[in-house]
Amino acid sequence: MLPFFTNPYPNELLYSAIARYHFYSGNLDCKDTLEELFGSRCVIPSVEIVSYFSVLAEKLGPQYSVESLLANHTIYPYYASFLSEVRQKEILKDVLKDGQGLYTRLGMIAGSVCKKDGLYYCAECAKADNAQ
Repeated sequence: MLPFFTNPYPNELLYSAIARYHFYSGNLDCKDTLEELFGSRCVIPSVEIVSYFSVLAEKLGPQYSVESLLANHTIYPYYASFLSEVRQKEILKDVLKDGQGLYTRLGMIAGSVCKKDGLYYCAECAKADNAQ
């Protein structure tokens, strides 16, 4: 278990919480952070959905579960309502391991025509979040 972790804010993406952890941990190399959180230097964190959730949940402690991280801190809920129950279970299995096939199951590969590069945010919402 990690000595500390910057708890994700409500509705915050796990990617952001991991970036904050990296900053506060004092790690200079991102690979060190990946090893601390996922037990591997080869994990590729993604803004959308991270894989190796079982390792991450174990390192974060008993207050976190794979299901709660997936439901509350990824974009998975936006996709889940359009997926069959079978497909949802397959995705849960994917995020427990290396995530191979995850984006194909979510339809992200086929639907990438409208995908934007980079991260976008509402300046007014960011201002309100900072004030809060």
